[in-house]
Amino acid sequence: MSSITLRNNTNYIVQYVVKKGQQIIARIPGIEPNAQITVPTNEIFTVAATAFIDGNSYTSAPQEIHGSMGFLAQVLQVPTQGTREFNVQTLPSNTPDALEFQKTCLGTVTFTISKNGVPLQKIVVVDGFMVQTLDISDTFYVYAVINGVTTTTTRFTNPSATITAITTNSGLESDYYTLSIN
Repeated sequence: MSSITLRNNTNYIVQYVVKKGQQIIARIPGIEPNAQITVPTNEIFTVAATAFIDGNSYTSAPQEIHGSMGFLAQVLQVPTQGTREFNVQTLPSNTPDALEFQKTCLGTVTFTISKNGVPLQKIVVVDGFMVQTLDISDTFYVYAVINGVTTTTTRFTNPSATITAITTNSGLESDYYTLSIN
């Protein structure tokens, strides 16, 4: 299993956000100076959908994400009980390296992607039968927030990369931060 290593070589706590394609795979709230953490790149994520229909809130059971796949939120009739239920069906994705989200029910549906029960990202689908696509290709993006300053987003393709937050004295300002990738 591949892991990205995140290091902090600054004098401040560093917060990292790591994406695989457009999917957030990690939000690290803080790495102390001279410390590091590893982030597995192929962990299991789940998706659950929430909708507000006729003044009621409905939430689906979480479903595991396994590569490219689609999720369809719908309200189904249950004739034997005389009721309706909110359901999310998994489908094959029509787009390689992507998650697809759509709905057939009335009302906005919010799909929440989580890891270990912690929400990382939300995809909102407003229009029925309109597909929202989220790229999950093997291109990674990372940025950091250091002492209230956000670094430039850095792109890389190595799933075992080491990203180090460093302080540079570029002459522009003191404490200018950058990310180094090895």
